[in-house]
Amino acid sequence: MAPTEIVCPVCGFKNAANAARCTSCGARVETLGPADLTDEELHAKRHQQEGFEWKWALVAFGIYMTLQGLILVALPFVITTYDPQGLPGLLISGAVWFVGGIVVGFVSPGKTFIEPAVGALLAVVPTVVWLNHIADVHQLSLLAYIIGGLLGVMITLFGAFVGEKLQMGTRGHANT
Repeated sequence: MAPTEIVCPVCGFKNAANAARCTSCGARVETLGPADLTDEELHAKRHQQEGFEWKWALVAFGIYMTLQGLILVALPFVITTYDPQGLPGLLISGAVWFVGGIVVGFVSPGKTFIEPAVGALLAVVPTVVWLNHIADVHQLSLLAYIIGGLLGVMITLFGAFVGEKLQMGTRGHANT
C-alpha cells in the first residue's frame, strides 16, 4: 500500500506522496518502508504512533464518561456515605482515565497512545464542572481542578502505553 503523504524529516510538514522536496522547507523527502530501515531504526520506532484516529479518542471519551457517570454520579445515590467531591473525586477520575487508557490501548489496532489522552482531555471539562458543582465541603480552586485534570490526562497516556504493551504481548508482537 503506497503512502498518501510523506512527512518531512526536518520540519514535519506533510507533503504529497510523489514530492521529491518538502514544500515547506525544501529538504529532500523520500518514502521509507520497513525494508529501507535498519534493525536499530525499526527497534527505535516500535513504540511510535504513526497516525491519529478520532474514532478511538471518542471511544475513550465514551468509556471515561460512562465509568465516571457510574462512579461519580450514580454511586452516591446508592451508597449515601460515598461522597466523591474535591480531591477524592479527582483521584477517582485519574484512576478511571488510567484504566480506560489501558482498555483502549489494548483493544485498538496498531499504536494508539494519543487517542486515549485526547479522550481524557475532552472528559476533563465535564468532570471538573461536575466535581465543582457537587462540592460543598471539600471545595478546590479552579486551578487545582485544572491541574488535577491535566495530571489525569498524563496518567491516561501512561495507561495507554501499558495497554499497548499488553496488546503486543498477547498478540505475539513482543519483539516488534
